[in-house]
Amino acid sequence: MQKHPAAKREDVRAMYFRRSTATFVAAAGAAILLIAPIPANASTEVPAAATASASNPCKSQHYSKVAYTFYIGPGKMPLRCGTKTWGYNHIVERGRWSTSFKNKISDTLFNGYERTAGVYYRYKVGTGCSSKPPRKNFKVVVNKGPLGGMPGGLTPQGIITATVEYTTPAVAAASASAEAKC
Repeated sequence: MQKHPAAKREDVRAMYFRRSTATFVAAAGAAILLIAPIPANASTEVPAAATASASNPCKSQHYSKVAYTFYIGPGKMPLRCGTKTWGYNHIVERGRWSTSFKNKISDTLFNGYERTAGVYYRYKVGTGCSSKPPRKNFKVVVNKGPLGGMPGGLTPQGIITATVEYTTPAVAAASASAEAKC
């Protein structure tokens, strides 16, 4: 059975297109190799600094951009990019940011308690020699008011900072100093 002349033309065109595309791709690859040769000892791994900056949601962003959103019950609390004194950039600059730290912020805001206005705590009992060991508190400070304190600004400003605090009850501190080291 013979093909129709028009179908035969389509087969020839498709074959020509495949060959020309393959030739173009091969030529482009060779050109790249000629322009930018790769040394024999070159590593294909991404440097750690590049990986960290690639995962930074605030790289080259305005301070008001929301990096992450956390929940306080049904309400939302943003972690904005901020500056060196508040927000995501503040936390990162102090070497605190990690996935674990992010999870602690989330847990503290959702399951913790508000000790004073805008200051949330979630504690875990630490280890120690006395009968009342020190507490490892996770503290998150938020500003529920407008960004910059200006009426009509972005509301809420969001998370200002987060940190770990160790507190020892006054009675335990006095008895621990009187007791021998354990």
